[in-house]
Amino acid sequence: MVYFLLILASIVGIALSVFYLRKNIIRIKEKNKSEPKAYKRGLNYVFTGLWYGYLLIFFAGLTINNLFF
Repeated sequence: MVYFLLILASIVGIALSVFYLRKNIIRIKEKNKSEPKAYKRGLNYVFTGLWYGYLLIFFAGLTINNLFF
């Protein structure tokens, strides 16, 4: 029962990470329209990708760990 709850929580974490990643990409696209410097426009995407990539890897690892080990 505990493993089922952990797996469920990790799947919910993956779904929320994807949802907020898409939401933030749209927000960055709107924000970048008023940003004059190109490197800042690019870094907004890089830092967002790193953060949500970390979250997705964490939740995917949690899911795999609870499914197989």
